[in-house]
Amino acid sequence: MMITTVIAVIVLISLVVLWLLKTLGVFKSISIQIAQPPFNQLTIVYKFQRGSYSKAGDIFNDIAKYSSSLDKLGIYYDNPNAVPVEKRRFAVGAIVDEIKDRKLIKQMEKNNYKIFKLPEFDRSVYTTFPFKNILSIFIAVMKVPYRLGDYIQAKKIEA
Repeated sequence: MMITTVIAVIVLISLVVLWLLKTLGVFKSISIQIAQPPFNQLTIVYKFQRGSYSKAGDIFNDIAKYSSSLDKLGIYYDNPNAVPVEKRRFAVGAIVDEIKDRKLIKQMEKNNYKIFKLPEFDRSVYTTFPFKNILSIFIAVMKVPYRLGDYIQAKKIEA
């Protein structure tokens, strides 16, 4: 009887862990597109960093402290398969409305966030990844840049 209970608990815990991993996007395939972006010009508050892409998760978390409703984005400049970790460049930011989010923008600027206007453009290489909670950010940071780098290299895409 005791062994049956232990096995049942192990199976239940395994199912919960698998469900959590699925929910966080561990098993999600990364779909990459070359298309017109789903936006026009954007105003972004961001922080630029060099180093391991895994540090991007900390900035995503920091932005969430200001507002959980902001759409967030990461821009990874370098192919992680070709550029050494210490030379990789990336920016993490949030899309803001210059009028509605004026106070928020000023508050973030005081904490070393910069403002950038991303111009409208015809085509881009982009993907999306589900945001469920803080853990999904770390999973995305570990999966997406590498997949994008492979795709861009395979298609021989240049800026």
